Amino acid sequence: MRSRVTFQLQRILEQTHEAKSLQAMSFAKALAPGAQTTSRLDVPDGFSAHDYAIFLLHVAAEIEHGLLIQYLFAAYSLGGSQVPEAHRDEVARWQSIILGVAREEMGHLITVQNLLKLLGGPLNLERNDFPWDLPFYPFPFALEPLSLKLLARYVCIESPEKWPDRWVGRKADIEKLAFPGGAGDFKRVGVIYATLKSLLGDKKRIPDALFHADTLSFQASFAEWGRGYAKGARGAVDKAAETPDVLIRTAYSRSTALQALDAIAEQGEAATDDVKDPSPSHFERFMELFLAIEAVSTWSPCRPVISNPRAVGDPGAVPGTHYIENETSRAWARLLNLRYRMLLAYVAHSFRISGDYGPSDGLTRGSVLNRAFGEMYNLRALANILVTLPAGDPARPERAAPSFELPYSMALPVLERDAWRQHVDLLQASETLIARLRGSAGKGADSFLESLDALDAQAIIVFEAAMQRSSAPGLAYGVGGRA
Repeated sequence: MRSRVTFQLQRILEQTHEAKSLQAMSFAKALAPGAQTTSRLDVPDGFSAHDYAIFLLHVAAEIEHGLLIQYLFAAYSLGGSQVPEAHRDEVARWQSIILGVAREEMGHLITVQNLLKLLGGPLNLERNDFPWDLPFYPFPFALEPLSLKLLARYVCIESPEKWPDRWVGRKADIEKLAFPGGAGDFKRVGVIYATLKSLLGDKKRIPDALFHADTLSFQASFAEWGRGYAKGARGAVDKAAETPDVLIRTAYSRSTALQALDAIAEQGEAATDDVKDPSPSHFERFMELFLAIEAVSTWSPCRPVISNPRAVGDPGAVPGTHYIENETSRAWARLLNLRYRMLLAYVAHSFRISGDYGPSDGLTRGSVLNRAFGEMYNLRALANILVTLPAGDPARPERAAPSFELPYSMALPVLERDAWRQHVDLLQASETLIARLRGSAGKGADSFLESLDALDAQAIIVFEAAMQRSSAPGLAYGVGGRA
């Protein structure tokens, strides 16, 4: 997380003098009906209640974004020729489960953007891309291949305050494996949402007038983002299920905002003793994975990918990271980074275009949403190529991996025409990298690059036309009214 956000959080926790109780106190008890509000929920100096809620939503967005990327990395590390043939279907299902959770985290990230839109705050798709830690964040950010210790961490940070009876006997040893200091060493994801729920539910601090229902047409909806996920089982836990339960909540009032916060928290933490629960939470899915991988002793489900990979800068420039030394692999990682930037730019742009705007081709949110969905598939394809490539000397076993490094800025240009111009710029930058990479990773990779290049050429035509049309009076700053 960026240093200015870290500084504000540290200052807040010092000011409220409740840093230790923030980790130790049960939010379920603190926010139960009739419970007294403690000083840790007071609005700190330098914030109004409304501004503090927006700040906390920014923190929540960075937490969800960070978890999303870490889960993706762990999932992409699974598989490889070292997995015995008899277990490959099983490992593929494990990967499917983690990818399902990652997609659901994407839904949480988008829902937080909807709440920011509702409250009139700026969107936030930021996160840091090197190891870091700060108050509220569950544990230090790092990109690591899946391991039993890493799964234990996922179990802990997604866990409810009270574990179900069938697993409560494992609670202490799993916490110790994940965090040497036990429960005091980590923060549950639900902490930030409990704080937000307390603040947004206070009508005296945040009056109804600050919830802007007129932003609804600019918010992301399940109808747009839930493609292919309707009626899907969460994370494909059931062998017969194929899709995760992507949760996208719009909000137009205080009550719908609180419902959205509840839904996010429940999908992560909820746990019951009903083993036939058709909708297991993130905690339950990670717990089942932990138990399954714990039983693996004679083979590894993971490829030998490097942790905290880096494709920009100089070797040794950033402690705790592994520079991708192989030039070809590094170019593939940079292409993935570029397409990751494109995905985030499309997502951000979609929130500036009203869903009520007319069907003028190229100026609808559909044009950028379609590209966003395409980039999700592109990232998976690129990651699957990267983990087969050498990290350095091809004779060594270490494999490269997606670094998901962020660009110099996540801000879209102010003028609408310039936002479309940025999309074109990124597509043209990708064209150069694609030309360099042809023939470097086999026929399958070349086929992917050829398709990608053709789709990009079509997108450039659409975006250049949109750039021209958005220069018309009234469209320079946004499409479809208030953005």
